[in-house]
Amino acid sequence: MRHAANNAPNGNGDGEEIAPSSLRGRLCEVFFSAVLSEMIDPLMHRLGDKAELDDPVFGAAAKVEPLHARLNDWKRFLLERDATYDRTITIVGADRDVTEGTIDLRTGENHATLPIALLMERRREREVALRVYCATSPLGAKPKGPTHGAPPESTGTIPIVAADFLAALGKRDAEAVAACFEQESSVRDALGAEHARDAAARLLASSGPLVVYGVADNGQVCALEVSLGNESKRLGLLVLARGDSGLIRSLRIYSET
Repeated sequence: MRHAANNAPNGNGDGEEIAPSSLRGRLCEVFFSAVLSEMIDPLMHRLGDKAELDDPVFGAAAKVEPLHARLNDWKRFLLERDATYDRTITIVGADRDVTEGTIDLRTGENHATLPIALLMERRREREVALRVYCATSPLGAKPKGPTHGAPPESTGTIPIVAADFLAALGKRDAEAVAACFEQESSVRDALGAEHARDAAARLLASSGPLVVYGVADNGQVCALEVSLGNESKRLGLLVLARGDSGLIRSLRIYSET
């Protein structure tokens, strides 16, 4: 699904009318299409007055006025760079959903296509927190994205294949890390480059032991919010797709780099 700015009408955000077609679906699925379609008010209505947004370009914003301003910041940022958005898959978990996609945008005289993921965490009383994960260096931005505090008491069930992978990473055992993958598997880094399975240990080596802060798992694909083990306390997102063998078929990394 591809979205570009089209000067669409703002629609009606009173909750009584049928939502515009680009706003039907999960929030993590419609977020960027709404921003690119300049449908900020209907999007605000869906987010509610207690929502939070944390992204690597502008940082954190919460509640009505700061969040409204932040959505307009994103709108200008994307429109000024002739951005388009392609949505790929959504992973629906117990308390959070993750939508993966790509953003194609102008960076100086060139265009770049960057992997981007949006996580929506469902909280009490219908409150939501959105976190954007993507690389920042091609955007000319300093990392300002999601950070973590103390590890949560519960993260939900971590699938065995993901637990084995994290344990191998924690031991800094490159062979054990590679053994978590199928023979013909792939690893995609935060900038979108594809690598063989042997690259996983190297790409995540600087992160140190990874602590899981949240899980979205649909039985086939698992998204893990993890600490990146640095002083800035950055969170990253690892998306693992299982193969028929039960091992990892592909790993997609979302981090600020």
